[in-house]
This record gives sequence, structure tokens and C-alpha cells, in this order.
Amino acid sequence: MDEPRPLRLHCGQHNQVLVFDADAAMRLRTEHRIVGCLEGSHPRNPLQNGYMYLPLSLLPEETALLRERNAVELLGAEFTWPESPADRLRLALFKDLHRRGFFVTRALKFGGDYLLYPGKLSAFLCEPMRYHSSHIVTFVPDITQQITPRELVSLARLGTAVNKTRVLSSWDPAKAAFTHVCINWSAM
Repeated sequence: MDEPRPLRLHCGQHNQVLVFDADAAMRLRTEHRIVGCLEGSHPRNPLQNGYMYLPLSLLPEETALLRERNAVELLGAEFTWPESPADRLRLALFKDLHRRGFFVTRALKFGGDYLLYPGKLSAFLCEPMRYHSSHIVTFVPDITQQITPRELVSLARLGTAVNKTRVLSSWDPAKAAFTHVCINWSAM
């Protein structure tokens, strides 16, 4: 069987990669567990924002992972991410979570860095289309960073309010691995 051809995606300014083809968007989900974020509106009802449509916007982390796998060919502007040590750590965290079998998406509206979804694919639908995310990941770049009790309570309560477990993830140079700590809020 032949290797699947790389998907041809458009790279715009500021490393923004867009997918305009529905088949390509489904291949990203089913073959690579890449979810992206729908950004377009329906032509007949452009002012609603409950249901978004193509194009699909990819996180820089998603694009970098696909490039490492030679799964995409980027057209347009040059893709230059990661650009800094912090970006490289974010990419490493994304890859660590993805390697563990999760679908990983953005979590801005939940006050985090990433949302995690169970990673199993059904025969018909990708799991993010069927289930809610289970965890909100917050990246803590420095494992020695002090987090105040108030910050911990705020993070845990926000996660609990949206029925998700908060995960604090940090790079541990001594272990050369990420440390993930789950927290939940429980009133006494």
C-alpha cells in the first residue's frame, strides 16, 4: 500500500495554518488525531457563532507535529515556529500529551493552555465530536515556580465548574520529562 500523500495546507502570516478542504480536515482527525479549530461562518447565516465551519485553523503545535511526521506540505509563507525556548517546551508538552493518546486542542476559553479528549477513534466519528474534554492543562514553564494557595484554588475551582480536571504540567530537567499534577476542587 502506498504512503498517503502529504496534505497541502496554506500557511499565512504569523504561522497561521488554515485548512480549507473538508476531506483534509477529516484526515487530520482520523489519521493524526489533530483537531484544530473551525473559524469560518455559514454563508447563509454569517452572524451566528454557535456552529463554525471551514476553514480549520491549526495550533502552531499541531502544525509542527505534522511537519515532523512529513504529513503536510505548507504553501505560502514560511512556517517558523517554534521560535523560542518557551515555544520548544510548549511543543514538547503538546507532543507528550499527544503521544499519551489524547486529542489535544486549545483551551483559552477555559483559562488553560490545552484541552484533553479521550483518544480512541470510533468507526464513524472522532471522539472530540462525541464527548466533552476531560482535562484542562495549564503549562507551568518552571517546575520550581511558586504557586500560591489562592492560585491553586482558582485553577481547581474553574476546572470543577466546567466539569474538568485541572492538570498542571511542568518540565522537570532532573527527570528529563514532564511532570503532570491533577487537581480538583472539593468544598469541605
